[in-house]
Amino acid sequence: MPEPTLICEVCGNTRQNTIHVAKEMMLGFRDEFEYFECSNCGCLQIKELPSNITKYYPENYDSFRSPAIPKYSFIGKYLRTERDFYTIYQKGIIGKLVSMLKPPSQKLILLKKCNVTFDSNILDIGCGSGQLLLDLNQSGFKNLTGIDPYIKSDIVYDNDVKIFKKEISALECNYDLIMLHHSFEHMPKPLNVFKNISRLLNKSGRVLLRTPTTSSYAWKHYGINWVQLDAPRHLFLHSLKSIEILASTVNLKIKDIVYDSTEFQFWGSEQYARNISLQEEKSYGRNAKKSIFTENEINSFKLKATQLNKEHLGDRICIYLTKE
Repeated sequence: MPEPTLICEVCGNTRQNTIHVAKEMMLGFRDEFEYFECSNCGCLQIKELPSNITKYYPENYDSFRSPAIPKYSFIGKYLRTERDFYTIYQKGIIGKLVSMLKPPSQKLILLKKCNVTFDSNILDIGCGSGQLLLDLNQSGFKNLTGIDPYIKSDIVYDNDVKIFKKEISALECNYDLIMLHHSFEHMPKPLNVFKNISRLLNKSGRVLLRTPTTSSYAWKHYGINWVQLDAPRHLFLHSLKSIEILASTVNLKIKDIVYDSTEFQFWGSEQYARNISLQEEKSYGRNAKKSIFTENEINSFKLKATQLNKEHLGDRICIYLTKE
């Protein structure tokens, strides 16, 4: 029988799409999966969804772990609250001073660009056990909801942070901010996801989308050994063009892009090229002293990641979207 036509789920292109075969290397199963790269929009997408996808999301998968809720002294909590209040509102001399001595988290800084307040209605899609939402609650945010279809059951914390075992299509509320922190690439039917995001977003709301991108040095240099390909968990890896197509289809527009890739794109990909999984004892992420890299090599990876971000060639992006 002839090979079925490969149809890009983003732009519908069927011509000259390229097949790639990638291995599962995070856990070290080394199972092989076929992806194809759209010759028109550059989206890299899995050819067939695995029927046993739960095999690749073990109970100790990062986002499913029990959240760590740090305990602060009265003074410590006060200073953190002042700092985070200053980060969001740009008010308060104490918060300003604290932020100079101990800067807020990167995620809070990214959130600042979304024009949110502590009263904004915020949705985190693919939030796992809700670590980020709990952190935001400690900063002062009040209306926080998360969804993740892979958690065992709904979770409601004592501070009213709510996590639901749901798909985005099941939601009806409207939100001032919708966040996807490295969850979009795990989701099938990206156009349907964008349609639902547009449906749920308030008229003046923002979308904060963080995801790996094929519009990067790492994908072009490492190919199937690119650590962020992460077969088969990452179903769709988007180019800037494919994100633009999805956004324009549902009347969203890109307001800004921040490149936030790290040295992981290098040491992870270099390990995969040498058949070293992320979970092996000699993986840099498990045991730096037993890894194949010297300290100087890791430092050079950090410098190169910083430079690539400046050149808009890093392999991770943070995209801000609004309604047209």
